[in-house]
Amino acid sequence: METRCISGWFLLCLLSVLTSSSLSFSVSECSQIIGIEGQNVTLPFKYDAKSHGLQHICWGKGIIPSSGGCDNEIISTDGSEVTRRSSVRYQLLGELKTGDVTLTISNITEKDSGTYGCRVQYVGWFNDEKYHVSLTIEKARVPTTSQTSANVTITPQTMDNHDHGPVTTTSTEYSSTLYYSESKSETRGHNLAVILGSILLVLTGVGIVSVLVMRKRWERVAMVLQM
Repeated sequence: METRCISGWFLLCLLSVLTSSSLSFSVSECSQIIGIEGQNVTLPFKYDAKSHGLQHICWGKGIIPSSGGCDNEIISTDGSEVTRRSSVRYQLLGELKTGDVTLTISNITEKDSGTYGCRVQYVGWFNDEKYHVSLTIEKARVPTTSQTSANVTITPQTMDNHDHGPVTTTSTEYSSTLYYSESKSETRGHNLAVILGSILLVLTGVGIVSVLVMRKRWERVAMVLQM
């Protein structure tokens, strides 16, 4: 939650003071709070419970009237505990016995924006303490994701080891360089050599057998001629 307090809302303060019947006893303060939609927001306020004792207080949406309680009351206490509330979204999480009546609004929306007022109801006429705050709700920022472009280089290899040049493509989110492994070409070459060697051995064997057969035939022919 992003909260910024800016004192000196002159017009709001002036309006609050003018609605008070006695300027000598009624105290009006005002500030501005900025909250983020969907989060919780706190409207801080604390009265002097040590000097004046525990007092009835109320929070309302809108300007506090010159007399009475709070218009559009959303929560109130008898000084020591919460007595009424219009919704569970409104809470007083501070120490009430110390005068901390900070208002917390949970899961805020744009409808929650506007002026809020707190009234401390002191005994006597026209001496209540008033506090006003203007709440502005901003929309939650949606995080943006950026994609980075990177080049992927692929170098193909052929059996004749001719380099046909790199092939460059574009990829996103990551970059890497891929190469065809030369081991494939070496494996193919090795297999080819084995095949050729096997063929050569077979041909050599066939040739040797052929020579032996021809030799035996010549020996038989020679023996016949001698007879």
